[in-house]
Order: sequence, then structure tokens, then C-alpha cells
Amino acid sequence: MNPAKNRSAALLLALLLSACASRPPTIPPAEPIASTAAPAEQLALQGQLSIKLESFQGQEAKGVNLGFFFSGNTQGGQLDLMTPMGSQVAQVRWTREGAWLQTDQGERFFDSLLDLSEQVLGEPLPLSALMHWAKGRPAPDLPAPTDIGPELFEQSGWRIDTKNVTIGRIMAQRAATSAQRGITMRVRLD
Repeated sequence: MNPAKNRSAALLLALLLSACASRPPTIPPAEPIASTAAPAEQLALQGQLSIKLESFQGQEAKGVNLGFFFSGNTQGGQLDLMTPMGSQVAQVRWTREGAWLQTDQGERFFDSLLDLSEQVLGEPLPLSALMHWAKGRPAPDLPAPTDIGPELFEQSGWRIDTKNVTIGRIMAQRAATSAQRGITMRVRLD
């Protein structure tokens, strides 16, 4: 087995397990959300997700590679996360009321997907936007994107490269500044 993959899986497990120190509210059942607004588009995706965090202000660089199954939209959904070998390590569910992280150690409640990623990985990651970006288009609930070139756009401080979207590949990068670490996320859809 590849030692680098073992370290990535161990890092993810450590991060996820460290996030599960308190007992959260129970995960609500998945139910349609009643609304007078037009229903949000439902997405169903699966593939591989790579997250690389650059070193920053004494924090070491770190990264993780995961398999995922995603279904839902920004209002509610589920994200199953697996090791590169296919073992499920976590399940994330969300509604407008919050987000829940489920691991073998239990479940934990967060106010939002952004809060969940910040507490688990140390950085707020636009997980709901990433699922739209993986399809090569801007997230509808974020400010309008800025086109910066063929097959490139920026949205909410992230540069999204969609030149390989036709083969199920995208890259989203947030540049490092004096106030934040640089992050690269890559998605490969199956």
C-alpha cells in the first residue's frame, strides 16, 4: 500500500475524529423543504476530491484525498466521504438549519457547511459551491462570477479552472495572502 495514501487517510481520520468531541442534535430525516421560491437544482455527483492547504503562519502544509458521493443542493443534501481505498470515513448532511458530521465516533452539529469545514480542516471551504463548480458553472447562491479568461472564472475569492470540465476535472484555487493560507481543491468526477 502507498505510504502517502496511508498518511492522507490517517490525516483525514485524525481531523474528522478531532471534530467529534461533543454530542450534537440528531440528524434530521431528509425531507423536501417547503418553499414558495423555485426549487433549487438537485445535483448527484461522485468522484475524487483533493484538498491541499499551503503552509501558513507556522502551520504546516497539509492535504487530503477522498472519494465522495454527493446528492442535494445548497438547501439540503448529503456528502459521503471515503478513503482512497473506498472505506467510508464520514457522512455530512445539511439543511437550512445546519450541518451534521457523522463518523464512527458519533455525530456533531455545525451551524453551516462553511463552519463545518473551518472547524474540521481549519479553513472555511465553499463545499456547496464546489459541487456547482465541478459542473463547470458558478454557484447560484454566491455573487456573480468574474470571467478572467477562456474557461476561467473567479467567484468569492476563488479562481475556478474549467478547461477540463468535459472530462470531469476542475480545479479551484484561493491565493495565499498575509491574512489567509492558499488552498487548492481538485475534483475528478467519475
